Amino acid sequence: MPAYYVDSMRGCDAADGLSPQTAWKSLERVNQAVFVPGDRLRLAAGSVWEGAHLAPQGDGDPQRPCVVESYGAGPRPAIHAAGIHLAAVDLYNVQGWEVRGLEVTNQGPQRDPVRYGILARLMDYGTARHIVIEDNYVHHVNGSIVKADGETNGGIAWRAEGKQTLSRYIGLAIRNNRIVTCDRVGIFGTGFHLRTQWFPCLEVVIYGNYLEDIGGDGILNIGTDGCIIERNRLLGGRVRDDKCCAGIWPWGSDNTVIRYNEAAYYHGMRDGQGYDCDFNCAGTVHEYNYSHDNDGGFMLVCTPRCTGEHASPNNIGCVSSRIHRCLSVNDKCRTFELCGEIIGTRIEENCLYVGEGMDVPAILCTAGFGEENYPQSVLVSRNIFAARGVMRYGRAGERYPDGSCAVVEDPDDPVIRYTNNAYLGNHPNPPQDAGKPVASPSLEEIEAVVLDENGRAKPGLETLDAFLDLMGWPKA
Repeated sequence: MPAYYVDSMRGCDAADGLSPQTAWKSLERVNQAVFVPGDRLRLAAGSVWEGAHLAPQGDGDPQRPCVVESYGAGPRPAIHAAGIHLAAVDLYNVQGWEVRGLEVTNQGPQRDPVRYGILARLMDYGTARHIVIEDNYVHHVNGSIVKADGETNGGIAWRAEGKQTLSRYIGLAIRNNRIVTCDRVGIFGTGFHLRTQWFPCLEVVIYGNYLEDIGGDGILNIGTDGCIIERNRLLGGRVRDDKCCAGIWPWGSDNTVIRYNEAAYYHGMRDGQGYDCDFNCAGTVHEYNYSHDNDGGFMLVCTPRCTGEHASPNNIGCVSSRIHRCLSVNDKCRTFELCGEIIGTRIEENCLYVGEGMDVPAILCTAGFGEENYPQSVLVSRNIFAARGVMRYGRAGERYPDGSCAVVEDPDDPVIRYTNNAYLGNHPNPPQDAGKPVASPSLEEIEAVVLDENGRAKPGLETLDAFLDLMGWPKA
Protein backbone atom coordinates (compact mmCIF):
# COMPACT_ATOMS: atom_id res chain seq x y z
CA MET A 1 0.00 0.00 0.00
CA PRO A 2 1.22 3.56 -0.65
CA ALA A 3 2.82 5.99 1.73
CA TYR A 4 1.66 9.60 1.71
CA TYR A 5 4.13 12.37 2.55
CA VAL A 6 3.42 15.77 4.12
CA ASP A 7 5.98 18.58 4.42
CA SER A 8 4.95 21.97 5.82
CA MET A 9 8.08 23.65 4.41
CA ARG A 10 8.50 22.20 0.92
CA GLY A 11 5.19 20.49 0.15
CA CYS A 12 2.41 21.43 -2.26
CA ASP A 13 -1.22 20.45 -1.84
CA ALA A 14 -1.64 20.18 -5.60
CA ALA A 15 0.94 17.37 -5.71
CA ASP A 16 0.08 13.68 -5.38
CA GLY A 17 1.73 13.23 -1.96
CA LEU A 18 3.28 9.91 -2.96
CA SER A 19 6.95 10.80 -2.45
CA PRO A 20 9.05 13.26 -0.43
CA GLN A 21 9.54 15.25 -3.65
CA THR A 22 5.77 15.49 -4.26
CA ALA A 23 4.65 15.83 -0.65
CA TRP A 24 1.46 17.58 0.40
CA LYS A 25 1.87 20.74 2.45
CA SER A 26 -1.13 21.14 4.78
CA LEU A 27 -3.01 18.96 7.21
CA GLU A 28 -6.21 20.24 5.62
CA ARG A 29 -5.21 18.33 2.50
CA VAL A 30 -4.52 15.22 4.58
CA ASN A 31 -7.94 15.47 6.23
CA GLN A 32 -9.62 15.37 2.82
CA ALA A 33 -8.13 11.99 1.96
CA VAL A 34 -9.71 8.64 2.85
CA PHE A 35 -7.14 6.05 3.90
CA VAL A 36 -7.37 2.28 3.61
CA PRO A 37 -5.70 -0.61 5.47
CA GLY A 38 -1.91 -0.54 5.22
CA ASP A 39 -1.58 3.15 4.26
CA ARG A 40 1.19 5.16 5.90
CA LEU A 41 1.00 8.89 6.52
CA ARG A 42 4.52 10.26 6.86
CA LEU A 43 5.12 13.76 8.24
CA ALA A 44 8.45 15.44 7.54
CA ALA A 45 10.75 16.00 10.50
CA GLY A 46 10.96 19.69 11.35
CA SER A 47 7.52 20.45 9.93
CA VAL A 48 5.27 22.73 12.00
CA TRP A 49 1.55 23.27 11.54
CA GLU A 50 0.11 26.22 13.48
CA GLY A 51 -3.61 26.42 14.29
CA ALA A 52 -4.17 23.10 12.53
CA HIS A 53 -5.25 19.59 13.43
CA LEU A 54 -4.91 16.09 12.02
CA ALA A 55 -8.28 14.33 11.60
CA PRO A 56 -7.75 11.39 9.23
CA GLN A 57 -10.59 9.52 7.55
CA GLY A 58 -10.82 5.83 6.72
CA ASP A 59 -10.00 2.64 8.60
CA GLY A 60 -7.09 0.31 8.93
CA ASP A 61 -7.31 -3.04 10.64
CA PRO A 62 -5.22 -4.83 13.28
CA GLN A 63 -3.22 -6.75 10.66
CA ARG A 64 -2.76 -3.77 8.33
CA PRO A 65 -3.10 -0.59 10.37
CA CYS A 66 -2.93 2.92 8.99
CA VAL A 67 0.21 4.48 10.48
CA VAL A 68 1.11 8.11 11.19
CA GLU A 69 4.88 8.56 11.57
CA SER A 70 7.72 10.97 10.84
CA TYR A 71 10.44 10.76 8.20
CA GLY A 72 13.78 12.47 7.74
CA ALA A 73 16.24 13.96 10.21
CA GLY A 74 15.33 16.75 12.60
CA PRO A 75 12.79 17.62 15.31
CA ARG A 76 9.49 15.83 15.63
CA PRO A 77 6.74 17.04 13.30
CA ALA A 78 4.73 19.49 15.43
CA ILE A 79 1.00 20.20 15.42
CA HIS A 80 0.00 23.27 17.43
CA ALA A 81 -3.80 23.38 17.52
CA ALA A 82 -3.78 26.72 19.42
CA GLY A 83 -7.15 26.07 21.07
CA ILE A 84 -8.89 26.34 17.70
CA HIS A 85 -9.62 22.62 17.44
CA LEU A 86 -11.01 20.01 19.82
CA ALA A 87 -7.72 18.11 19.57
CA ALA A 88 -4.47 18.45 17.68
CA VAL A 89 -4.90 14.81 16.61
CA ASP A 90 -8.54 13.72 16.40
CA LEU A 91 -9.25 10.06 15.57
CA TYR A 92 -13.03 10.30 15.17
CA ASN A 93 -15.06 7.17 14.36
CA VAL A 94 -12.08 5.34 12.89
CA GLN A 95 -10.24 2.16 13.81
CA GLY A 96 -6.97 0.48 12.95
CA TRP A 97 -4.77 3.58 13.39
CA GLU A 98 -1.32 3.99 14.93
CA VAL A 99 0.01 7.47 15.72
CA ARG A 100 3.64 7.89 16.78
CA GLY A 101 6.56 10.29 16.79
CA LEU A 102 4.68 13.62 16.90
CA GLU A 103 4.88 16.77 19.01
CA VAL A 104 1.44 18.06 19.94
CA THR A 105 0.12 21.14 21.77
CA ASN A 106 -3.33 22.69 22.16
CA GLN A 107 -2.85 25.93 24.06
CA GLY A 108 -5.63 28.45 23.49
CA PRO A 109 -5.88 32.07 24.66
CA GLN A 110 -8.38 30.92 27.32
CA ARG A 111 -9.14 27.58 28.92
CA ASP A 112 -11.93 25.53 27.39
CA PRO A 113 -14.04 22.70 28.86
CA VAL A 114 -13.40 20.55 25.77
CA ARG A 115 -9.76 20.44 24.73
CA TYR A 116 -7.24 17.63 24.13
CA GLY A 117 -3.82 16.92 22.74
CA ILE A 118 -4.52 13.52 21.13
CA LEU A 119 -8.08 12.16 21.20
CA ALA A 120 -9.61 8.90 19.96
CA ARG A 121 -13.40 9.08 20.05
CA LEU A 122 -16.39 7.04 19.00
CA MET A 123 -19.96 8.24 18.66
CA ASP A 124 -22.69 5.69 17.88
CA TYR A 125 -20.02 3.62 16.12
CA GLY A 126 -20.12 0.14 17.64
CA THR A 127 -16.86 -1.69 18.28
CA ALA A 128 -13.58 -0.24 17.03
CA ARG A 129 -10.41 -2.32 17.09
CA HIS A 130 -6.76 -1.41 17.30
CA ILE A 131 -5.75 2.13 18.22
CA VAL A 132 -2.10 2.76 19.18
CA ILE A 133 -0.83 6.13 20.46
CA GLU A 134 2.91 5.78 20.98
CA ASP A 135 6.08 7.84 21.47
CA ASN A 136 4.47 11.27 21.19
CA TYR A 137 5.38 14.44 23.07
CA VAL A 138 2.15 16.11 24.24
CA HIS A 139 2.42 19.34 26.16
CA HIS A 140 0.67 22.61 26.98
CA VAL A 141 -2.97 21.63 26.66
CA ASN A 142 -4.99 24.16 28.64
CA GLY A 143 -8.37 22.57 29.17
CA SER A 144 -10.58 23.72 31.99
CA ILE A 145 -9.40 22.96 35.52
CA VAL A 146 -12.97 23.18 36.84
CA LYS A 147 -13.77 19.55 37.54
CA ALA A 148 -17.49 19.97 36.89
CA ASP A 149 -16.94 20.99 33.27
CA GLY A 150 -13.38 19.97 32.53
CA GLU A 151 -12.91 16.56 34.14
CA THR A 152 -12.12 14.90 30.84
CA ASN A 153 -9.79 17.49 29.31
CA GLY A 154 -6.14 16.76 28.93
CA GLY A 155 -3.18 15.31 27.14
CA ILE A 156 -4.20 11.94 25.65
CA ALA A 157 -7.75 10.64 25.86
CA TRP A 158 -10.28 8.21 24.45
CA ARG A 159 -14.07 8.48 24.54
CA ALA A 160 -16.68 5.87 23.58
CA GLU A 161 -20.14 7.38 23.54
CA GLY A 162 -23.51 7.46 21.80
CA LYS A 163 -27.23 7.44 22.38
CA GLN A 164 -28.26 5.01 19.65
CA THR A 165 -25.39 2.51 19.34
CA LEU A 166 -23.19 1.33 22.21
CA SER A 167 -19.55 1.92 21.32
CA ARG A 168 -16.24 0.68 22.66
CA TYR A 169 -12.62 0.06 21.82
CA ILE A 170 -11.05 -3.38 21.82
CA GLY A 171 -7.29 -3.19 21.68
CA LEU A 172 -6.26 0.36 22.61
CA ALA A 173 -2.65 1.08 23.61
CA ILE A 174 -1.16 4.32 24.93
CA ARG A 175 2.58 3.67 25.19
CA ASN A 176 5.81 5.51 25.88
CA ASN A 177 4.45 9.04 25.48
CA ARG A 178 5.71 12.14 27.27
CA ILE A 179 2.90 14.32 28.66
CA VAL A 180 3.83 17.61 30.31
CA THR A 181 1.83 20.64 31.52
CA CYS A 182 -1.60 19.37 30.54
CA ASP A 183 -4.97 20.16 32.10
CA ARG A 184 -7.06 18.77 33.51
CA VAL A 185 -5.98 15.11 33.17
CA GLY A 186 -2.81 13.53 31.81
CA ILE A 187 -4.27 10.32 30.32
CA PHE A 188 -8.01 9.74 30.42
CA GLY A 189 -10.57 7.40 28.89
CA THR A 190 -14.27 6.82 29.23
CA GLY A 191 -16.75 4.24 28.04
CA PHE A 192 -20.16 2.85 28.99
CA HIS A 193 -19.67 2.28 32.72
CA LEU A 194 -23.14 2.21 34.28
CA ARG A 195 -24.19 -1.32 35.25
CA THR A 196 -27.53 -1.09 33.44
CA GLN A 197 -25.65 -0.09 30.28
CA TRP A 198 -22.38 -1.98 30.77
CA PHE A 199 -20.34 -2.10 27.57
CA PRO A 200 -16.73 -1.58 28.65
CA CYS A 201 -13.67 -1.04 26.52
CA LEU A 202 -11.43 -4.14 26.45
CA GLU A 203 -7.70 -4.81 26.03
CA VAL A 204 -6.73 -1.28 27.06
CA VAL A 205 -3.03 -0.90 27.91
CA ILE A 206 -1.39 2.26 29.30
CA TYR A 207 2.34 1.53 29.44
CA GLY A 208 5.64 3.34 29.90
CA ASN A 209 4.35 6.93 29.80
CA TYR A 210 6.02 9.86 31.55
CA LEU A 211 3.71 12.52 33.01
CA GLU A 212 4.76 15.76 34.69
CA ASP A 213 3.01 18.95 35.84
CA ILE A 214 -0.55 17.70 35.45
CA GLY A 215 -3.33 20.06 36.57
CA GLY A 216 -5.61 17.45 38.15
CA ASP A 217 -5.83 13.66 37.89
CA GLY A 218 -2.93 11.75 36.36
CA ILE A 219 -4.17 8.53 34.71
CA LEU A 220 -7.89 7.74 34.91
CA ASN A 221 -9.76 4.89 33.17
CA ILE A 222 -13.57 4.84 33.09
CA GLY A 223 -15.68 2.08 31.56
CA THR A 224 -13.02 -0.59 31.00
CA ASP A 225 -12.65 -4.26 31.88
CA GLY A 226 -9.16 -5.70 32.28
CA CYS A 227 -7.27 -2.44 31.71
CA ILE A 228 -3.52 -2.70 32.42
CA ILE A 229 -1.66 0.41 33.65
CA GLU A 230 2.03 -0.42 33.90
CA ARG A 231 5.50 1.17 34.15
CA ASN A 232 4.28 4.77 34.03
CA ARG A 233 5.94 7.65 35.90
CA LEU A 234 3.72 10.44 37.20
CA LEU A 235 5.61 13.32 38.79
CA GLY A 236 3.54 16.27 39.96
CA GLY A 237 -0.24 16.44 39.84
CA ARG A 238 -3.16 18.45 41.16
CA VAL A 239 -0.99 21.49 40.64
CA ARG A 240 -3.80 23.74 39.34
CA ASP A 241 -7.04 22.02 40.48
CA ASP A 242 -8.26 22.52 44.05
CA LYS A 243 -10.92 19.79 43.91
CA CYS A 244 -10.55 16.06 44.58
CA CYS A 245 -7.81 14.55 42.40
CA ALA A 246 -5.55 11.52 42.62
CA GLY A 247 -2.71 10.04 40.65
CA ILE A 248 -3.58 6.69 39.02
CA TRP A 249 -7.04 5.20 39.48
CA PRO A 250 -10.08 3.52 37.89
CA TRP A 251 -13.71 4.66 38.02
CA GLY A 252 -16.60 2.51 36.85
CA SER A 253 -14.20 -0.21 35.69
CA ASP A 254 -13.58 -3.87 36.52
CA ASN A 255 -10.39 -5.90 36.91
CA THR A 256 -8.00 -2.97 36.45
CA VAL A 257 -4.38 -3.97 37.10
CA ILE A 258 -2.11 -1.09 38.10
CA ARG A 259 1.49 -2.24 38.53
CA TYR A 260 5.14 -1.13 38.50
CA ASN A 261 4.25 2.57 38.39
CA GLU A 262 5.64 5.60 40.22
CA ALA A 263 3.32 8.36 41.47
CA ALA A 264 4.87 11.26 43.37
CA TYR A 265 4.58 14.94 44.34
CA TYR A 266 0.79 15.20 44.31
CA HIS A 267 -0.30 18.55 45.73
CA GLY A 268 -2.95 19.10 48.39
CA MET A 269 -5.05 16.82 50.53
CA ARG A 270 -8.35 16.76 48.60
CA ASP A 271 -7.68 13.86 47.79
CA GLY A 272 -4.02 14.14 46.79
CA GLN A 273 -3.13 10.43 46.96
CA GLY A 274 -0.80 8.78 44.49
CA TYR A 275 -3.26 5.92 43.87
CA ASP A 276 -6.94 5.14 44.34
CA CYS A 277 -9.57 2.36 44.12
CA ASP A 278 -12.87 4.10 43.47
CA PHE A 279 -16.56 4.19 42.55
CA ASN A 280 -18.36 1.29 40.85
CA CYS A 281 -15.24 -0.88 40.51
CA ALA A 282 -14.75 -4.58 41.13
CA GLY A 283 -11.45 -6.43 41.31
CA THR A 284 -9.02 -3.50 41.18
CA VAL A 285 -5.42 -4.62 41.80
CA HIS A 286 -2.58 -2.27 42.75
CA GLU A 287 0.67 -4.21 42.90
CA TYR A 288 4.39 -3.43 42.83
CA ASN A 289 3.79 0.33 42.70
CA TYR A 290 5.94 3.10 44.17
CA SER A 291 4.38 6.11 45.89
CA HIS A 292 6.31 8.93 47.54
CA ASP A 293 6.01 12.54 48.66
CA ASN A 294 2.30 12.84 47.95
CA ASP A 295 0.56 15.44 50.11
CA GLY A 296 -2.63 13.36 50.37
CA GLY A 297 -0.94 10.05 51.05
CA PHE A 298 -0.40 6.76 49.26
CA MET A 299 -3.78 5.11 48.67
CA LEU A 300 -7.46 6.02 48.76
CA VAL A 301 -10.07 3.25 48.70
CA CYS A 302 -13.53 4.75 48.51
CA THR A 303 -17.08 4.41 47.27
CA PRO A 304 -19.30 7.48 47.47
CA ARG A 305 -23.01 7.17 47.95
CA CYS A 306 -24.54 8.69 44.84
CA THR A 307 -27.92 9.84 43.64
CA GLY A 308 -29.44 9.92 40.19
CA GLU A 309 -27.93 7.79 37.44
CA HIS A 310 -24.90 6.93 39.57
CA ALA A 311 -26.93 5.31 42.35
CA SER A 312 -27.76 1.59 42.63
CA PRO A 313 -28.34 -0.45 40.46
CA ASN A 314 -25.90 1.42 38.22
CA ASN A 315 -23.29 1.53 41.00
CA ILE A 316 -22.01 -1.67 42.63
CA GLY A 317 -19.69 0.21 44.99
CA CYS A 318 -15.99 -0.53 45.44
CA VAL A 319 -15.65 -4.29 45.75
CA SER A 320 -12.73 -6.70 46.19
CA SER A 321 -9.82 -4.29 45.83
CA ARG A 322 -6.32 -5.62 46.48
CA ILE A 323 -3.24 -3.54 47.27
CA HIS A 324 -0.25 -5.86 47.15
CA ARG A 325 3.54 -5.47 47.45
CA CYS A 326 3.62 -1.70 47.00
CA LEU A 327 6.13 0.74 48.46
CA SER A 328 5.15 4.05 50.05
CA VAL A 329 7.86 6.45 51.23
CA ASN A 330 7.22 9.74 53.02
CA ASP A 331 3.64 10.08 51.86
CA LYS A 332 1.89 12.69 53.98
CA CYS A 333 -1.48 13.34 55.64
CA ARG A 334 -2.42 9.61 55.74
CA THR A 335 -0.92 6.51 54.16
CA PHE A 336 -4.18 4.60 53.55
CA GLU A 337 -7.57 6.32 53.61
CA LEU A 338 -10.44 3.81 53.64
CA CYS A 339 -13.59 5.78 52.90
CA GLY A 340 -17.24 4.73 52.70
CA GLU A 341 -18.79 1.28 52.40
CA ILE A 342 -15.94 -0.44 50.61
CA ILE A 343 -16.26 -4.21 50.66
CA GLY A 344 -13.59 -6.89 50.71
CA THR A 345 -10.45 -4.73 50.59
CA ARG A 346 -7.16 -6.62 51.01
CA ILE A 347 -3.97 -4.77 51.95
CA GLU A 348 -1.17 -7.33 51.81
CA GLU A 349 2.65 -7.40 51.86
CA ASN A 350 3.18 -3.66 51.36
CA CYS A 351 5.95 -1.57 52.90
CA LEU A 352 4.91 1.82 54.27
CA TYR A 353 7.68 4.13 55.48
CA VAL A 354 7.47 7.57 57.11
CA GLY A 355 10.58 9.57 57.87
CA GLU A 356 11.84 11.52 60.81
CA GLY A 357 9.59 14.37 61.91
CA MET A 358 6.46 12.92 60.28
CA ASP A 359 3.34 11.97 62.26
CA VAL A 360 0.98 10.14 59.93
CA PRO A 361 -2.04 7.82 60.28
CA ALA A 362 -1.03 4.62 58.50
CA ILE A 363 -4.62 3.32 58.33
CA LEU A 364 -7.39 5.90 58.53
CA CYS A 365 -11.09 5.05 58.19
CA THR A 366 -13.35 7.87 57.08
CA ALA A 367 -17.07 8.15 56.46
CA GLY A 368 -18.07 8.61 52.86
CA PHE A 369 -19.12 12.15 52.00
CA GLY A 370 -20.21 13.12 55.49
CA GLU A 371 -22.40 10.08 56.08
CA GLU A 372 -21.90 7.35 58.65
CA ASN A 373 -21.02 4.75 56.05
CA TYR A 374 -17.70 3.20 57.00
CA PRO A 375 -15.78 0.29 55.43
CA GLN A 376 -17.41 -3.11 55.71
CA SER A 377 -14.48 -5.55 55.63
CA VAL A 378 -10.75 -4.91 55.35
CA LEU A 379 -7.85 -7.35 55.72
CA VAL A 380 -4.44 -5.83 56.58
CA SER A 381 -1.94 -8.68 56.46
CA ARG A 382 1.85 -9.24 56.31
CA ASN A 383 2.66 -5.55 55.76
CA ILE A 384 5.71 -3.68 57.02
CA PHE A 385 4.85 -0.46 58.86
CA ALA A 386 8.18 1.33 59.18
CA ALA A 387 8.19 4.58 61.15
CA ARG A 388 11.29 6.67 61.77
CA GLY A 389 8.65 9.27 62.58
CA VAL A 390 5.27 8.22 64.04
CA MET A 391 2.47 6.05 62.63
CA ARG A 392 -1.06 5.95 64.02
CA TYR A 393 -4.19 3.84 63.37
CA GLY A 394 -7.80 4.93 63.68
CA ARG A 395 -10.84 6.77 62.41
CA ALA A 396 -11.29 10.33 61.26
CA GLY A 397 -12.62 12.92 63.61
CA GLU A 398 -13.31 16.41 62.36
CA ARG A 399 -12.49 16.97 58.69
CA TYR A 400 -10.81 20.27 57.93
CA PRO A 401 -11.35 22.46 54.84
CA ASP A 402 -7.94 21.54 53.39
CA GLY A 403 -8.96 17.85 53.22
CA SER A 404 -7.05 16.65 56.27
CA CYS A 405 -8.80 15.54 59.45
CA ALA A 406 -8.30 14.89 63.12
CA VAL A 407 -7.39 11.31 64.00
CA VAL A 408 -9.22 9.34 66.67
CA GLU A 409 -6.90 6.45 67.44
CA ASP A 410 -8.75 3.14 67.23
CA PRO A 411 -6.27 0.39 66.34
CA ASP A 412 -8.79 -2.34 67.16
CA ASP A 413 -11.49 -1.20 64.76
CA PRO A 414 -13.69 -4.31 64.30
CA VAL A 415 -14.11 -3.81 60.53
CA ILE A 416 -10.32 -4.14 60.05
CA ARG A 417 -8.57 -7.45 60.60
CA TYR A 418 -4.83 -7.06 61.25
CA THR A 419 -2.72 -10.20 60.91
CA ASN A 420 1.02 -10.92 60.75
CA ASN A 421 2.16 -7.32 60.21
CA ALA A 422 5.59 -6.03 61.24
CA TYR A 423 5.81 -2.72 63.13
CA LEU A 424 9.24 -1.09 62.98
CA GLY A 425 10.04 2.14 64.79
CA ASN A 426 7.51 4.38 66.52
CA HIS A 427 3.91 3.20 66.86
CA PRO A 428 2.36 4.67 70.05
CA ASN A 429 -0.80 2.55 69.86
CA PRO A 430 -0.34 -0.26 67.33
CA PRO A 431 -3.02 -2.83 66.47
CA GLN A 432 -2.97 -6.11 68.33
CA ASP A 433 -2.21 -8.41 65.40
CA ALA A 434 -3.11 -12.05 65.19
CA GLY A 435 -0.24 -14.37 64.34
CA LYS A 436 3.50 -14.07 64.00
CA PRO A 437 4.88 -10.92 62.33
CA VAL A 438 6.09 -11.30 58.77
CA ALA A 439 9.87 -11.49 58.28
CA SER A 440 11.14 -8.01 57.56
CA PRO A 441 14.31 -6.09 56.76
CA SER A 442 15.33 -3.68 59.49
CA LEU A 443 14.37 -0.01 59.45
CA GLU A 444 17.95 0.82 58.54
CA GLU A 445 18.04 -1.69 55.66
CA ILE A 446 14.87 -0.20 54.21
CA GLU A 447 16.22 3.35 54.53
CA ALA A 448 19.47 2.40 52.81
CA VAL A 449 17.50 1.42 49.70
CA VAL A 450 14.75 4.05 49.53
CA LEU A 451 16.33 7.24 50.93
CA ASP A 452 19.06 9.52 49.59
CA GLU A 453 21.79 11.02 51.74
CA ASN A 454 19.42 13.81 52.84
CA GLY A 455 16.68 11.46 54.00
CA ARG A 456 14.43 12.11 51.00
CA ALA A 457 12.74 9.44 48.92
CA LYS A 458 14.81 8.44 45.92
CA PRO A 459 12.80 9.07 42.75
CA GLY A 460 12.59 6.63 39.86
CA LEU A 461 11.40 3.14 39.16
CA GLU A 462 14.96 1.98 39.77
CA THR A 463 14.25 2.62 43.46
CA LEU A 464 11.23 0.34 43.28
CA ASP A 465 13.29 -2.35 41.54
CA ALA A 466 15.98 -2.12 44.24
CA PHE A 467 13.37 -2.49 46.95
CA LEU A 468 11.82 -5.50 45.20
CA ASP A 469 15.29 -7.06 45.13
CA LEU A 470 15.63 -6.40 48.88
CA MET A 471 12.33 -8.18 49.52
CA GLY A 472 12.97 -10.96 46.99
CA TRP A 473 9.83 -10.03 45.09
CA PRO A 474 9.63 -10.34 41.27
CA LYS A 475 10.14 -7.45 38.88
CA ALA A 476 8.32 -6.79 35.63
